[in-house]
Amino acid sequence: MSLVQGIRLSAIAAACALMFSVSGCTVLAVTDAVASTAVGVTKVAVKGTVAVVGAAIPDGDDKDK
Repeated sequence: MSLVQGIRLSAIAAACALMFSVSGCTVLAVTDAVASTAVGVTKVAVKGTVAVVGAAIPDGDDKDK
């Protein structure tokens, strides 16, 4: 194996290692984004439900002065 072939093989190995390590980070970032979106949507849905139930069932929150 010549020096050029050895350098080329090392460069290919380094590129593959970098590609696999970056793809793992990408999967983690996408998973985190999906989970954050799901949590945000759930919070909005719960707040909306609480508002509707609060409007439908009066519990004496209005105080007369």
